Amino acid sequence: MRPVSRRLVILISALWLILDSLIRSTSNEPPSVFRAATGTAIVLCFALIAWRPPIAAVALIVTCTVAAIAGDAGSSGLLGVIVVLGAIALTTTVRLTIVCAIPAAAWLVAEVVKPQSTTGPLPAAVIAFLGVISVAVGLAAKRQAERSRALADELVARDHEVAEQLRHERDLIADELHDIVAHEITIVALHAAVLERTEDPQTRAQSQTAIREAAVQALTDIRRVLGMVRGEENLAPERIPSADSLPETINAVTKELGRAGITVTADVPVDVRLPSAPHVALMRVIRESSTNVLKHATGAKNVRISLVVERGWARLEFADDSPPSRTAGLPASGYGIMRLQERFRLFGGSFSAEQQPRGWVVSASLPLDS
Repeated sequence: MRPVSRRLVILISALWLILDSLIRSTSNEPPSVFRAATGTAIVLCFALIAWRPPIAAVALIVTCTVAAIAGDAGSSGLLGVIVVLGAIALTTTVRLTIVCAIPAAAWLVAEVVKPQSTTGPLPAAVIAFLGVISVAVGLAAKRQAERSRALADELVARDHEVAEQLRHERDLIADELHDIVAHEITIVALHAAVLERTEDPQTRAQSQTAIREAAVQALTDIRRVLGMVRGEENLAPERIPSADSLPETINAVTKELGRAGITVTADVPVDVRLPSAPHVALMRVIRESSTNVLKHATGAKNVRISLVVERGWARLEFADDSPPSRTAGLPASGYGIMRLQERFRLFGGSFSAEQQPRGWVVSASLPLDS
């Protein structure tokens, strides 16, 4: 029970006890200790609902049973029992409410059939009707409270789902922006440095062409990302635009690395067919690895790309022969490697990038049913 409801129950119990005492003290009926004790017990049962509704129900059962057996509790206490029954129906189970109603009904019958009873059949019927109404109101209020809690839980779950979708979309947009900045802008930066260091017309022409193509591609990709932000494109991973196939991605990487004087050897099955998600993931590995070769492996002369598809798994290796101490000096955040590790872990695969004596080696594997 909430603190506000608990304080309300305590306040009602205090006022009830005071009014019951005033009525008894001003009544013309002869005083009865047993009736006073019964009335006080009923009020305490109601107050106990604020802390332990099941214990309050057990206390009410005991009180009604004793009153029915003694037959000297008076019918006025039954009106209090009606209120307590409604509160028990609100705070406990239907089964426990029925168990409480049985001794209350026995008390009512005992009041009607005892000698010289002041409670006739009609008043008894009214009390019974009020009891049914009290229980029905309590059960209806309980059902409404349960529906409200279920609705609140559903809203929380939906808010969580929306937050997860937003986070997922932000990650996808961040991946796209990273690909643009890390790949295309890296090419622009490297060839701009070449223009500063060389006067060879052919080399300068090649670098200018590479800068122009990378800049155009970067602008195209940025427009595509802006379309994602505006909701003009589907953000599902399998719908993220990229090269149409692994061979096209390898051809693009071979061309870009070739301009930097790096020879690419690819060992990829010609007729390879991969599901959409693994296909996109492997293309990202190749793109990220080629970018890292340009940024961090300036001494590399050769790159080897191999793909093996067997027994429901795809295994990709991207290796270069760069010396361990040479780098292009471009800033690195580690974001690309981190995101690839997260993606392959979600797919149930593995991803690693480490520098070995022969150069950097990137290994990625994932199940084709991911």
